[in-house]
Amino acid sequence: MDKIIDQAWISLLANAMNKQEKMRPEIGDTIDLYLTQSRLLSLASKYTDSPTLLYQTAQASARRNTTVIVRKLGMPTDYFWKFDYWPRSRAMSTLGQLVKRVFASMMTQAKEGNMTIVQLEIEPLRITIDFEDCVECAGIEGATQGLCYYHAGTFSGILSGLINQELDAYETACQATGNNYCSFVVGAKEDIYIKGGNSNYLSHSEVSTDFVARLDKTLQNQSVRPVGDQANVNYHRLAIANALSADPERLAINHFQAGSEFGRKLASKLAGFYGENKLDNMSKYYSRLGELRIEMEGNQVLLELVLTECTESIGPDKPMEMMSFLFGELQGLTSEIIKKEMRVRESHFDGERLHLTLSSQS
Repeated sequence: MDKIIDQAWISLLANAMNKQEKMRPEIGDTIDLYLTQSRLLSLASKYTDSPTLLYQTAQASARRNTTVIVRKLGMPTDYFWKFDYWPRSRAMSTLGQLVKRVFASMMTQAKEGNMTIVQLEIEPLRITIDFEDCVECAGIEGATQGLCYYHAGTFSGILSGLINQELDAYETACQATGNNYCSFVVGAKEDIYIKGGNSNYLSHSEVSTDFVARLDKTLQNQSVRPVGDQANVNYHRLAIANALSADPERLAINHFQAGSEFGRKLASKLAGFYGENKLDNMSKYYSRLGELRIEMEGNQVLLELVLTECTESIGPDKPMEMMSFLFGELQGLTSEIIKKEMRVRESHFDGERLHLTLSSQS
């Protein structure tokens, strides 16, 4: 997964510099933000360790790629040497400007959200980040605590990489709980205040919101963010690859099972919206979200799907683990639509075309 993660980070940097070539020539390089939300929240609602794993891998990959990006931009890796001894005003100005010009710019261009360092204290080190128009939680309602584990890990990883310190973070405000924007506190990993906040944040990670009902807004073209509901495909690639990175083979099974459960719920939602329960609903749904293009052949016994420009398979590396949630989702969808238990039997790539075979359970 590291290759996919590193490729996606560099693609986001190229995108911010207007140097990124189009990755999907037909359907474009944006997806509806609900696509990623449905996957991350499905996982978090089924597997209680999912948010912690996502936070930890996002943190590690962000720190690693921050170092790479700093070198690519020609900056010395010890630019923030002895940061602990800097005057507060210098630290706030220098760090704030660098984050704004590079990393916040990457996120803004990718339509992830608007990242701003709003407060910084040196002793003890406390950095407060506000994140407006957050792609991870926009439109989600009724949560009892923050849901943005990917960005909590990413922010702590970026700052750890910049100032070369072991940092952790937790979310103090979230749009999903009714706030106008998300807010995060970042500080030293061994700081008892930060350690307690991070531990409490990750240990109370139950999802208490109906994210399936959230789909209504997407289907009805009701925008949930002032900046629109589209995000760069590389944000999605990063989120999914990080969610798998700790143990791809084992976690792919979890992703498949979570996808299958979500697919069954999704079938009912699509039938209600489109007024009928047909396989064609899948094509309409994936087209609306910018996920992929799908061709179908077969019947209720054997169904052949051909997926092109699939979000999870763009780029040179195409591990099947990246497709695990999608495969489960398609199995759940087809089972509910056909009213027979369908099973994924075989999958393979033919160039950029992904072939998937499902058959009824005998």
